Amino acid sequence: MRKLAFLVVVLLASAAFPAAPAEGVPLQVRRGFFTETDVGGFFTVGGNDGYSNLQTYLQLGLGYQLTLNNGAGLVPVGLHVAIGASAQNCFAKGKSADGTCTETDNFTLTFLSVTGGYLARVVERLYIGGKAILGWTLLDPAPVYTTNPRSPVSSGLNAGAALSIEYATNMDHFSIGLDVAYRIVVGPMVSTLGIYPRVQYTF
Repeated sequence: MRKLAFLVVVLLASAAFPAAPAEGVPLQVRRGFFTETDVGGFFTVGGNDGYSNLQTYLQLGLGYQLTLNNGAGLVPVGLHVAIGASAQNCFAKGKSADGTCTETDNFTLTFLSVTGGYLARVVERLYIGGKAILGWTLLDPAPVYTTNPRSPVSSGLNAGAALSIEYATNMDHFSIGLDVAYRIVVGPMVSTLGIYPRVQYTF
């Protein structure tokens, strides 16, 4: 009898506690320090051939994302290291009589850049905006040489801008995006275009 009474009390006490909502707890999108990995396509434009063949582009970055107006706007700032390649595009002053490039027409570009921009919320979790890019670029081998004296132009300041789209996924910590970035490398005057999906992890 005592056991039955105890069981009834336990059941009544359990029923008195409020049940958790069926939908669960809404996910709070994380903002602040982040790392990102970008893998996409890259080519140079201009030059004697107009544009290069499409090559793989890899970029790694870290930064911080500020929020404005209760999440209506985002201000991402970051530091990035990236590598791309120009394939079959000659930036030398003209070609030889047989049509070959007088310097190398295949070279890699390593970018060390800082970025800053603004993203505006379009709908819940979806943001669209742009970023400014500024940094330094290493080119190997040098696609252009100076004269008197002859010297390779193997580095230069890079500056440009990117159009960006970002979506905060239902997976905690993770956002995905897409950037279309134009940069010009001052010195050798090499223009580049990169299109790359982005995966971002916010701590």
